[in-house]
Amino acid sequence: MPIKYHWITLGPGAVSGLIASGLCDNGESVSVLSRHNRAATIEWQLVRAHEKRNYKVPATQLPIPKNSVFIVAVKAFDVISALQHITALEGFDKSMPIVLSHNGMVELPKALKQLNLHPMVTTHGAVKSKNENGIIRIEHRGTGRSWLEVRQEEPEPWSTLQQAFPPLVLEQNTSQRRWLKLIINCVINPLTAIYKCENGKLLEDKWQSQIVSLVNEAVAVAETQNVVLDAKMCHREVLRVAQETALNSSSMLQDIKQQRHTEIEQLTGYLIKTGESADVATPTHQQLLNEFQKRYG
Repeated sequence: MPIKYHWITLGPGAVSGLIASGLCDNGESVSVLSRHNRAATIEWQLVRAHEKRNYKVPATQLPIPKNSVFIVAVKAFDVISALQHITALEGFDKSMPIVLSHNGMVELPKALKQLNLHPMVTTHGAVKSKNENGIIRIEHRGTGRSWLEVRQEEPEPWSTLQQAFPPLVLEQNTSQRRWLKLIINCVINPLTAIYKCENGKLLEDKWQSQIVSLVNEAVAVAETQNVVLDAKMCHREVLRVAQETALNSSSMLQDIKQQRHTEIEQLTGYLIKTGESADVATPTHQQLLNEFQKRYG
């Protein structure tokens, strides 16, 4: 008899809300772990292709069930505190699977590296806000693809997640995909944030020389981390994402507009520091970071 898993989503944020909605639609056991909301139930509304659907699930109760699976999709600068919060929960066991999705790169402390982490890369576009009644509103603006890192011998619950959050591909190593996403984000996010433009503007000819330089530098840094990527392919992927999300504002531009903390240090900052430690110059990224800091501090 298959194990019935209990899914605990942190938030819900934009991506974790999408996943939680899919799990609810499939009749799975879902609760929301909120660090701020003390209510007994958590509500949100999912907006997809002009269709609105409301969800209401219980807040996570302690001790957490032994068959729990965590969905953690947060800003890069929140990753460590989110994982530390989870490990401190009553009933937590480090063998419990944790799906971890974020932009940028984060160096985890040794204790957190020993958790049962499953990095996930996703290209879905979603925005979280609150409606006039204060209810969380998650707008699914762009259907994308996702890749989840799993071990070959690992059993369920991944087929359940594939049904709830399609299309989801299971892979034994997502390093190359994570670096590709980092490169895409290191181009689109800072440029759109600095110049306050929608993603599609980056398709214009005037940007291409700078984009090529940004991509080439990032690919050179990736190679020092034993990740081999083709620069022309990466450039095409940057333009493809800009095209697919042409009318969207990047997450970094949204953060700037809302006066929120940005992920610039986990994106451009990480790339520059990694390049420096490997003696690889990244002058175009440094120029971009300098301009960002000049504008936003």
